[in-house]
Amino acid sequence: MKIWLLAALVMVTAACGAYQFPGGSQSPTPDAKVSGRVLAVPCAPVEKAGESCGGRPVAGLDLDFVSGSNVTKAITDSSGYYAVELAPGTYAVKMKSYMRVISGPLSITVAAGSSTTINYVLDSGIRVPVPQQ
Repeated sequence: MKIWLLAALVMVTAACGAYQFPGGSQSPTPDAKVSGRVLAVPCAPVEKAGESCGGRPVAGLDLDFVSGSNVTKAITDSSGYYAVELAPGTYAVKMKSYMRVISGPLSITVAAGSSTTINYVLDSGIRVPVPQQ
């Protein structure tokens, strides 16, 4: 009798663990992948006429993707590349830098399972000194 009761208890416990209530949790929504590169221009205070360096990589830049009170961080590597996975939604993009954003969105919306490339160009602040008169 004890063995039969123990076997029934094991079967009921196993069956309960496999049951899912209707409308209950489903598989999680896949994150969106966002990646890109951050460059800064100009590269030098003096560039030859008609030539431009095309930008230098911004290494170690902290990018914050903010949605409500949630903040997801990404940091650029030595070549200026970053990658981050975000839950679907809309995000404000904030950079911790003295440089101003010339090109690239400061607000993004990502969909579940999407893969998006977002590049940024920043103003390095390098200026040619103005001659004093």
